[in-house]
Amino acid sequence: MVLVAAIAAGVLINTAEFLQSKSEQTGAESSAQVTDRVHVVSTVGNITLNETTNRHEVDYVNLTVMKGSGSGDINLSTTIEWFGPDDGRILTMGDSPSNTQFAVEEIRDEGDSLPVLVSRKDRFRIVLDTQQITGASKSARTSR
Repeated sequence: MVLVAAIAAGVLINTAEFLQSKSEQTGAESSAQVTDRVHVVSTVGNITLNETTNRHEVDYVNLTVMKGSGSGDINLSTTIEWFGPDDGRILTMGDSPSNTQFAVEEIRDEGDSLPVLVSRKDRFRIVLDTQQITGASKSARTSR
């Protein structure tokens, strides 16, 4: 009987240790999801008149971003989900914006860490070329 109780106690201790480590991992992941956020400081778009269709179109969108309060380092070289008027797609970071890519430019980079937001003083610009993403005409595009 003592032997059975010892085995049961060992199983309970192992299970408790496993559950504790799993709950610590889940807590850390949940905390990161809540605190590791990008704060959009400003959004600017350029609107031009498409002379062919006589409609106004957004050529590009620039998002100025910074680390959210309490965030760890945020790597912007991940993906962006684009939801347009006709479809959605996943954009990846590239050297220049295109129909499948967005670009990240430095505005203020304290530690030369582009594309990773490390300091709360860092400011990066995410550039989206909406004409290429949506496949719209570029005939009415003006310079940035």
